[in-house]
Amino acid sequence: MKKIALLTALLVTLCSTALAYVGNSASHKFHYEGCRAEQRIRADHRVHFDTREEAIDAGYTPCGICRP
Repeated sequence: MKKIALLTALLVTLCSTALAYVGNSASHKFHYEGCRAEQRIRADHRVHFDTREEAIDAGYTPCGICRP
């Protein structure tokens, strides 16, 4: 029973963890943090977003690799 409670608590924690989004100001695409394309964005082209909606409202389109 304790294992189930622990696993449930872990699952709730993982699901509630907010994902960060990183945009490329040169291409106007946005990515999940950790995407292989995100890792190649130059430092001066990186734009951080808290939500997917924030990135879309700013005119960015989702990455075709990580599909945020």
